Order: sequence, then structure tokens, then C-alpha cells
Amino acid sequence: MAVAGKVVALESGEATSPMYERHFRPDEIAEFLGRDVKTIWRMFEREPGVLIFENQVRSSRRRHRTLMIPQSVYERVYLAMQNRKT
Repeated sequence: MAVAGKVVALESGEATSPMYERHFRPDEIAEFLGRDVKTIWRMFEREPGVLIFENQVRSSRRRHRTLMIPQSVYERVYLAMQNRKT
């Protein structure tokens, strides 16, 4: 289920902040691009501006991480992928 995001301008007239941008989960971007979720993780996990939430104290062996990708990062990577193809 895709939700249209919007960028909210700060009242002070400053440039829009990534904090107010729409943030995407890897499964949402995978659906947009028609790729596997693991591919999206590999593409974005080292990109500047991407938020990674991880519980450092684990009760199990499995590592649980959540990746949140701001719209500006998604657009930057998407445009870079387009330019690479030409």
C-alpha cells in the first residue's frame, strides 16, 4: 500500500528538512522498482541520510533492523541509476 508523501516546509522559511520528508521502507521501494527487498537493502543501507534502527541488546541470535529511506535519498539513488544506464 503506497501512501503519497509530501514535504512540509518549515515555518521559519528555511529549506525543507529531511526530517519532514516521506520515508519509505525497503519493501515499498522494492514494489515501486520491481526488485527484491534484499536488493533494496543492499542499495540503500550505506547511503548517507538513510535511517537504520537496530536493537543493540538482543535476546535472540537474529539481528532485527529497520531501514527508513527519505524521499530525497530515494530520488538521488534513482536518478543515479538512470544516469548509469545511459
